[in-house]
Amino acid sequence: MTAKSLLLLTLFLSSAAFGQKKVAFEKTATGLEYKIFSNGGKIKPAAGDLIKTILVYTNHKDSVIFDSRVSRPDNVFELLAPTFKGSLEEGMLMMAVGDSAIFRVSADSIYAKTFKTAMPRYIKKGTKMNFRIKLLGIKPKESIETRTPEEIERDNEARRVAEPQRIKEFISLNQIQVLPDTSGLYYIEREAGTGNPITQASKVKITYTCTTLDGALIDKQDKPIEIDMSQGKITKGMQEGLLKMVAGTKATLIIPSELAFGRRKIAMVQPYTTLIYDIEVVEVKTF
Repeated sequence: MTAKSLLLLTLFLSSAAFGQKKVAFEKTATGLEYKIFSNGGKIKPAAGDLIKTILVYTNHKDSVIFDSRVSRPDNVFELLAPTFKGSLEEGMLMMAVGDSAIFRVSADSIYAKTFKTAMPRYIKKGTKMNFRIKLLGIKPKESIETRTPEEIERDNEARRVAEPQRIKEFISLNQIQVLPDTSGLYYIEREAGTGNPITQASKVKITYTCTTLDGALIDKQDKPIEIDMSQGKITKGMQEGLLKMVAGTKATLIIPSELAFGRRKIAMVQPYTTLIYDIEVVEVKTF
C-alpha cells in the first residue's frame, strides 16, 4: 500500500474526518452531495459489476447504522444502476478503485427506492444519511464465491463475535427499554390484541416484515399466511415470540441468530444474522 493510499484509508476510517462541518461537499446536477478523496486510480465500476468495499453509513446524527468492517468483512455486492436521482449508486459510479468518499443521500428515497423497506424509527423523515465508502476492487461475477473454506470460516467467526455488540448498538440507537428474555429474544409489543391466545396447538394467520439490523429487507408478507404451531417449522425465536401473542397483537421480535438460523446461510440471510420481525396476528384457531 502506498503512503497516499494509507493516508486516504486513515481519513476514511476516521469519523471526525468526515464530520459534516469539516467536509466541503460538492453537488451533482441531481442533488447528490459528495466528496471524493482520489487515489489516482483509473478503473471505475459500471452498473452490474460486483464491487468490494468498506462501507459505513450513519443517520442524520451521525450514529452508525451499518459498518461492513464489523458485520460483513467480505463486503462484495452488485452495483446497481441509479435507483433515483441523487442516489448512492450514482456516487459509487463516480469512484475509481482505491478512492474513498462520503456521500449524503436522502433517507426517505434510499429506504423507499434502494433498500425497498420501511424506514426505521431512528431515521428521521426528510433528513440525509452519510455513506462513507472505500472502493477496494471490482470483481467478475463468477468470483463472488471463490473464498477458501478458511476465509469463509474466518468471516463467519467475525460475524459471530460481533453480533452481541451489534444488537446492543441497535437497542441503544432505537432507545428500546424492553429487556431480553433469558433466551435472548426481545419482545416489543406495539399494540395489544384482544382475541384468542396462541398455543402450541394453534393455527395462526399473520402478516410480517423481516429485516436485518441494518434495515435490509429479507422477507415481507402483506397477505396473511398460516402457521401451524404444532409442526415446528418456524425458528425458535419466532415460536417463542408468537406464544406471547394473541389475535390482534402487533409486535416486534428481535431474534438473535442462535434463535434463528445460527451459522447457516439461508437464501439472503448470512450466518450469524440477527432478524427483526414486525408481526401482526390476524387470526388464531386452536383445536
